[in-house]
Amino acid sequence: MTADGPRAPAYEEAVRARIAAARLWAAHRAPYLASAVFALNPVILEPALDEDTGAPVADPQFRAFPADTRWNLYVEPGTALATPVEEAGWWMLHQVGHLVRGHAARSPVRPAPGQEVGPAAGVVRDEEAHRWNQAADAEINDDLEAEDLRGPAGVVSPAELGLPANRTAEEYVPMIDVLAQAMDRGGRALAEAIDCGSAVDGQERTYEGGGCGEGLTQLDRELLERSIAAGIQDRISARSEVPSGWRRWAEERVRPSVNWRARLGATVRRGLSTVAGQVDFSYRRPSRRVGAYTDIVPPSMVRAVPDTVLVIDTSGSVTRDVLSRLLAEVSGIIESVAGPHRRLRAFCCDVRPYPVQVVRRASDIELAGGGGTDMRAGIAAAMALRPRPDLVIVLTDGETPWPEQRPAAHVVVCLIGDGGHAPDWASVARIPADVPPRVPAKGES
Repeated sequence: MTADGPRAPAYEEAVRARIAAARLWAAHRAPYLASAVFALNPVILEPALDEDTGAPVADPQFRAFPADTRWNLYVEPGTALATPVEEAGWWMLHQVGHLVRGHAARSPVRPAPGQEVGPAAGVVRDEEAHRWNQAADAEINDDLEAEDLRGPAGVVSPAELGLPANRTAEEYVPMIDVLAQAMDRGGRALAEAIDCGSAVDGQERTYEGGGCGEGLTQLDRELLERSIAAGIQDRISARSEVPSGWRRWAEERVRPSVNWRARLGATVRRGLSTVAGQVDFSYRRPSRRVGAYTDIVPPSMVRAVPDTVLVIDTSGSVTRDVLSRLLAEVSGIIESVAGPHRRLRAFCCDVRPYPVQVVRRASDIELAGGGGTDMRAGIAAAMALRPRPDLVIVLTDGETPWPEQRPAAHVVVCLIGDGGHAPDWASVARIPADVPPRVPAKGES
């Protein structure tokens, strides 16, 4: 005992010194993430001690220095003392990547009630959680490699796996699935089963909580992320090198919020007006610019009403309630431009398109589907219609492959939620995941 209370274990001072050195190394190698590295709150866990020497014994289950969503970094003493400073610093940058990019909020993992996950749970993590962890690791490690920061042995590396660079975790999941299945047939594992904690999937581990680490509040995290994004933008303005993944994140993070309804309306109207501007000659209504003494009847110029087709993502990741409300929004915009009671063709699509529906109102569309997601099939079906549409509006969460080439029609993508992506050749409107009910405009029923 000391005058101030119980004496700290002999190893604790050495562990804290190792963590401090790792922080400095990480901040020096990635200065644009320095504030995030120093925001991590180390929580030193109870170690397993060697029976003969009393020294902490390394636990490989904690080799990734797992973190939780409150920015607590869980440090197992034996593992920390056995890990070189550079490797511990690399894991800090890795965990900052999970936290700042919101992998826990984006996670598709939904464990059964009462199921425990993680290294201390005594159960094997399910395959979905393991694959999401690997895909999220690939998204982060890609940018670390761009800084010439190679990860420890056994971690997922897009470059070493031959995967394309600069993709999101959602895009890496199916790629890694294919590689893992191929390697399983050869009797090998794709990579080691490394657990990064609840920072990657939002599912609390048994070693978390218990008052051992308070971490950051929601406001603290919000302010920290804004500071990081502003710092990255400053480096970009000064022409300093920043990996493309962090550039993309910072651009999205500091992008000013806009009224999504105004954005959606402007995007759809722009698509409609672009198509409607394609005028042509017609003899159905003779031109009024005809001389009194001529037998020649010239055609008039007409502006066709845009023929619009909806492609609706009805995979399991998009709720029917959100789709119904978004359909009402889009339908109202189309009617305001093209007039009421126009014919509207629509496809529901998950991994395949369902039969085309021809309706007068979006509320008449019967939603069908619920499997995987492949909007390429829906767009191809829309372009195969006759007459071919002038405008294709795709309602999706963006977790889908897209056609490599621009279709012949103008395409507007309504992206639901904060995830997913749209192709460069499409016009895009980002829609919140929780679409509030539409208030009818004056004169609407």
